[in-house]
Amino acid sequence: KEYRKDLEEGMKGKGMTVFEDTPDLIRVKNAAQILNERQYKKDLETEIKGKGMDVGPDTPEIRRAKKASEIASMKEYKKDLENEIKGKGMEVGTDTLDIQRAKKASEIVSQVKYKKDLGDEITGKGMQVGPYLPEIQWVKRASEIASQKMYKDEAEKMLCNYSAVPDTPEMERIRSTQKNISSV
Repeated sequence: KEYRKDLEEGMKGKGMTVFEDTPDLIRVKNAAQILNERQYKKDLETEIKGKGMDVGPDTPEIRRAKKASEIASMKEYKKDLENEIKGKGMEVGTDTLDIQRAKKASEIVSQVKYKKDLGDEITGKGMQVGPYLPEIQWVKRASEIASQKMYKDEAEKMLCNYSAVPDTPEMERIRSTQKNISSV
């Protein structure tokens, strides 16, 4: 402070201007700050650590502070989740498309694993499992017949609900045009 005061008094009286942030002045300030930090660290080591005090990330106080910080952070996150997402009518649950897609993918992987295990366990032990066994063919055929029967029953039910539309003059004109085009 005295140096600066002497500088201002000495320079101002001689017509020179004083620049506050010249590159040299900035460099000197940075050097002084670094020197102060080094001195602080040196004092810390000699005064505190030299007297048997432990300053580090493994002290119980620091661990407790970190844990408290994590808990507070989790509480804030849950509070934000409730306010931001649930408060706006959005649901976070098992009904979302991403979760359903993940479940379906997991089921498919499970089925593939099951089939592989079936092949390894049963076929590898001399048992025959395949689409050519008479029982499997019989079950497939019964399933196809049942499926065809259900299809025919549904078709009959639908026919009862609908009736044929009588031919209108427009329909007759369209049919005659199609016949003419087809004969050409």
